[in-house]
Amino acid sequence: MDIGRRHLPLGAAFMNGPNSGKDVFIPLDFLIGGQEMLGKGWMMLMNCLSVGRSISLPAVGTGAAKFTSLVTGQYAQVREQFNVPLAAFEGIQEALARLGGNAWLMDSARMLTANAVDLGEKPSVLSAILKYHLTERGRECISHAMDVHGGKGIIMGPNNYLGRSWQGAPIFITVEGANILSRNLMIFGQGAIRCHPFVLKEMALAGREDHDQALQEFDALLLKHIGFAVSNAASTLVLNLGLGHFEHVPGDKVSQGYFRALNRQAAAFALLADFSMMLLGGELKRRERLSARLGDVLSHLYLASAALKRYHDLDSPEYLRPLLAWAMEESLGHSERALDELLSNFPNRVFGCLLRVLVFPFGRRHTGPSDQLDAEVAAIIGRARAIRPWKRCLPAATARNPRTTRWAPCNMPATC
Repeated sequence: MDIGRRHLPLGAAFMNGPNSGKDVFIPLDFLIGGQEMLGKGWMMLMNCLSVGRSISLPAVGTGAAKFTSLVTGQYAQVREQFNVPLAAFEGIQEALARLGGNAWLMDSARMLTANAVDLGEKPSVLSAILKYHLTERGRECISHAMDVHGGKGIIMGPNNYLGRSWQGAPIFITVEGANILSRNLMIFGQGAIRCHPFVLKEMALAGREDHDQALQEFDALLLKHIGFAVSNAASTLVLNLGLGHFEHVPGDKVSQGYFRALNRQAAAFALLADFSMMLLGGELKRRERLSARLGDVLSHLYLASAALKRYHDLDSPEYLRPLLAWAMEESLGHSERALDELLSNFPNRVFGCLLRVLVFPFGRRHTGPSDQLDAEVAAIIGRARAIRPWKRCLPAATARNPRTTRWAPCNMPATC
């Protein structure tokens, strides 16, 4: 056996490598699972993927975001241009805000999904959401950090603490399912069936051998499905007309508006998902851009939910309000844009116009974080004491490189 060589993806350290051998004999007793699992290795691997993909790559993307926001926030305070700190420039503040806001949002989603795995779940859809969005946002954070550092980030050497991260960013975009495939085919393609209260049951009934009993159960289930769709249409219209302001939602005065916005967009998503499946059927998977936009809505609703949960799990601290507001405006803005683009490209133009009246009777409400909110978040990541509570434990990369700030464990309440 020849074991020991490793792949070299873009110059980064990698644990995987090719194994080869000549006249190798493997007893059947050595097979994982024994002879009964012969030929089922790929199935076993896929069953493990939803767990591993929920932890490994989301942690890599989040670690990249937290590391780059730390070093870039501090660098922008000490580096001056025209005798003015970089952090004072509004263009730099935009990049710093995306670094800090993304780091907090990504960490919230990572923790929520890891907790689901701890509880014994195998969240295949959530793992696809996290793998795509957290690695993409991690790559975005590395790019923003390089922009702020300028020439310091492109000259390789012992003083460059960003170059290797930039060089290796495409690796976690590619492994465990290419991101372009995950977004266009997997997230909504799996989520539409697994998350829908009726579709999976209807598909199971369609394949049952007892046709008479299956037909009877299917008719009852179909009536519930129709009622569900009508209820979603009514909820979407009522909530978007502003009547949802009177509904009871949890949270404080800061988060209650975001809970209502989340309910409003969730109702719109359920409505559009049902109509898309009804009109396109199996063709929906082949309409990849429509499927991708529906997946974007589902993904950003989950990210927003994770941010709200973390904020309330920490007893709604005031110092996290700018980060919560940024995360919610970012997620809800992306979700609304995906809904808008979906309606603009809906295959049936008549239905598209009618659905737009239900979903956007007064137009879009969330367009992303404001300039003022960006400035508040940028100021947070430039202050060591402000970011210490939510960046308790950064990867050891800061400790290994003496030219980056080394953070010792702090005595403040753990929030990450």
